[in-house]
Amino acid sequence: MTQLTIPSRFYTDENHYDFDKRQIFYKSWQFVGHVSQVANRGDYFTTKIVDENILIAKGEDEKIRAFFNVCPHRAHSVATGAGNRKLFVCPYHAWSYRLNGQLVRAPQAENVDGFCKNDIKLREVQLETMLGLIFVNLDDNATSLKETYPGLEEGILSTRTGIENMKPVFERDIEHSCNWKVSVENLNECYHCPSVHATSITQLYETESYSCDVYGPFMRHFIARKRDRDVHGDLHSWFIWPNNVVEVFPIHGAVSLRRVVPLGPSKTRYHYSWWVPEGLSEEATQEVVAVGTEYCNTVCREDAAVVACVQAGLESIGFDRGPLIVTSQAAEQSENAIAHFQTLYADTLKAAGEAL
Repeated sequence: MTQLTIPSRFYTDENHYDFDKRQIFYKSWQFVGHVSQVANRGDYFTTKIVDENILIAKGEDEKIRAFFNVCPHRAHSVATGAGNRKLFVCPYHAWSYRLNGQLVRAPQAENVDGFCKNDIKLREVQLETMLGLIFVNLDDNATSLKETYPGLEEGILSTRTGIENMKPVFERDIEHSCNWKVSVENLNECYHCPSVHATSITQLYETESYSCDVYGPFMRHFIARKRDRDVHGDLHSWFIWPNNVVEVFPIHGAVSLRRVVPLGPSKTRYHYSWWVPEGLSEEATQEVVAVGTEYCNTVCREDAAVVACVQAGLESIGFDRGPLIVTSQAAEQSENAIAHFQTLYADTLKAAGEAL
């Protein structure tokens, strides 16, 4: 039986977007950064999980922690941007917190009967690292990263080691005028490569070699490099439910990290960065930067155009559901990975008591 896409309302409706926020993004492991961003005691950076403002900091005990970036007093944020601090001081009323989130000082609190500083701290968020990548989960009851994605770490290590020691060399945010699921689905198939990327991807890779292996909540895409394969190797792309990608690129041991960030029912930010091994020569590093820049100016622009057009079609009264090309074996001309992604989405709906 032909598998149909999920109904278009799940890509356009405000209520479904709210469902995605609360039932998917606030309950899943979200990639937020790299350990190099908090290398020293007191290093911190802020980020967002959809609408939730999150603070990541390295404590005096060398432990990396995550907190809701919300002062327990009157809800002002306690930090912005990134940097190094000994204390986090809320700019509203100067309540001060240690790097472990514990309240240190609240002006005039000593004059309040029964006030106990030890009872007040920033609300902590689950944080785990994998291969130097920092993930957080806003659900206090979430299973561990390793339990959620069994075999993922070993799989990535089979294609690239040393990610924990890499450094960023190229980064860009790209706006997608579409629902986050449209961006994710576009990332998870090469069915469109011959038509959309005829002068880019298809010139670099043997698209007929494309394959996709499904491992529950993550997938591995593979495509062979056309030229210099023995020197550089092939492209392995690891999609991690619901919106993260680790791409192992065939140039100087580079890795590209992707994060699809929902900004609204029909607006998404595609965060795109390239990382290289420490000690890589300046000449080789600039080659990676050039490839990343070229990829961004070609493939990323081509994708941004098609996902915007898809979103417009999803909002049309002339469309609701379409047939997917699901073949017995995932290949270039198939949409098996999209079918699996939509199955994961349908499972989330079912678990929350919803239905397609």
